[in-house]
Amino acid sequence: MMIWIIALLAFLTFASWMLLATKWLRITLGTVFGLLFALAIVLLSANMDQHFGMEKKTVTSTEQVYAATPAQSPVQAVAAKKIGPARYVLVYKDHEQDPAAKAHFVPDSKDVVRAVKVRADYEQTQTSTAQVKTVTETWIYRSNFWKQLFQHQHDDRLISEHHTLQVPENWQIQQQ
Repeated sequence: MMIWIIALLAFLTFASWMLLATKWLRITLGTVFGLLFALAIVLLSANMDQHFGMEKKTVTSTEQVYAATPAQSPVQAVAAKKIGPARYVLVYKDHEQDPAAKAHFVPDSKDVVRAVKVRADYEQTQTSTAQVKTVTETWIYRSNFWKQLFQHQHDDRLISEHHTLQVPENWQIQQQ
């Protein structure tokens, strides 16, 4: 919506300075619309650069996962392949009855921007079950007014998404 407001203010500024015959009306309206035009551009720039009208929101969630090894195996293990600094592809089962483990957190080569913001790692903790802890940070609009004013299609507001596979200390982590 802000783009349309800027376009309208640009037209009104031009029309005020070029089309009005009365000098005092031309100066008054031209100055008012010109200042509003400049203010709208500053607001849009502040939103795009400094996330004006937005605030950070952090959401933490956990989901239980299961070992990649078969259920009858005496050893419970998951696999981790390092693909970059503090970035891993992790292999485990989503459900206990799954026949085979599958890879998780494989970067999406079709969406590189999102792939850079998402990372995964693992840690051994003093828990009884394995779980994936996900911490997601996003930008959200502070109010409906700012949302209506600045929102545009394909607005990627993800800041970061960090997945941590937390496994019990008695589990094996197979690094590849």
